[in-house]
Amino acid sequence: MTTSLETEPDRTPTRGILISFYVTSIIFNVCLIAQLLTVGVAYFNNPAWWNIHVWLVRGYSGLSLVLLGWSFLAPFSRRIRHLAASLPILLGLQFSSIHLKSPLHLEILHPLIGFTLLYVSSSLVHRISSTLSSSNYHNNQI
Repeated sequence: MTTSLETEPDRTPTRGILISFYVTSIIFNVCLIAQLLTVGVAYFNNPAWWNIHVWLVRGYSGLSLVLLGWSFLAPFSRRIRHLAASLPILLGLQFSSIHLKSPLHLEILHPLIGFTLLYVSSSLVHRISSTLSSSNYHNNQI
């Protein structure tokens, strides 16, 4: 009779990795909200805010790649990886929709993609928050 004491490795990220990823995803999300607010101010009140809108995306878009890389380096769930992978894709579509001129007027998709980006980013924050909560529960059980 053979018994195996080997167990599968724990695929749960460490608490430090979770918290760091969570904080980074919150920063990304807050930047998106700020960008949404600045475009509203630029459109409805003061066009000078448009420069801040553009500056923001150039400043925080690199975080999407950081989150993507981090999601594959650390043992995150498939759902978190998919959400993180969606961020740079959606940002790429954002850049394309506003900069590529075509007879189909694809720039009309720019705000829709932006709201999708905000939804995905918020979902990522929520998913990481849930993961943190469940890791707290499991740590308290030990």
